[in-house]
Amino acid sequence: MHSGPDWYNSVVNDRALQWIDAAVIVSSIATIPLVVLDARDVATPITSAANWIIWLVFLVDLVADFRRSVGVGRKLFSFAIVVLSFPALPDILALCRLARLSRIARVLQMVGVGHKVLLAFQRTLGRRGLSYVAAIATLSVLIGGGLVFLAEPERVGGFWNGVWWAVVTTTTVGYGDISPVSLGGRLVAVILMLVGIGLFATLGASVAAFFVKSDSDDRLERIEERLSRIEELLKR
Repeated sequence: MHSGPDWYNSVVNDRALQWIDAAVIVSSIATIPLVVLDARDVATPITSAANWIIWLVFLVDLVADFRRSVGVGRKLFSFAIVVLSFPALPDILALCRLARLSRIARVLQMVGVGHKVLLAFQRTLGRRGLSYVAAIATLSVLIGGGLVFLAEPERVGGFWNGVWWAVVTTTTVGYGDISPVSLGGRLVAVILMLVGIGLFATLGASVAAFFVKSDSDDRLERIEERLSRIEELLKR
């Protein structure tokens, strides 16, 4: 039997980690449009404050990783995200005459937060289920749209145009109204195509499994009702 203080501390720690995971999910998704705005040199007090808040969330998550039973690789990954999402990083690179690396840092940051939010989804939703598959699909579209915009801003024209292109590409519809021509853009397209095939196959299987399970539950309930009636008749 658990002692009082130890049990209480365990519950508090679990709840704190759940809140941290929720904050990481929100912060990671919010990072995508903020990175796009930063690439377009759009800076306001609101975006600046949001960047610092997101960075603090990632910093807290890094500290939490040292309390979780995670490997060294996970801790190093969290540390890399903290470094890449540091709001003053572009200014530091500019002072070091490495401003061209800012674009690479943005790409790495977007890819990194995508992986980070998937880890948070795994801890909150589990690896299976319709919600997890839908979350991966939505995240893939958002990140894919942001990455293709960073690769070809003039050709894509805007972040939401990139999201539209990502939806069309992920679903393998391929209207062709937007088509990347650069190596980076085409690489993103190939990854989205491969991810889309697997995701929508899994999504279809999850939906089918949901309805099959619902039908099985209904049949089981009817059998239990009939058994209850038989027991009542036997008692009489």
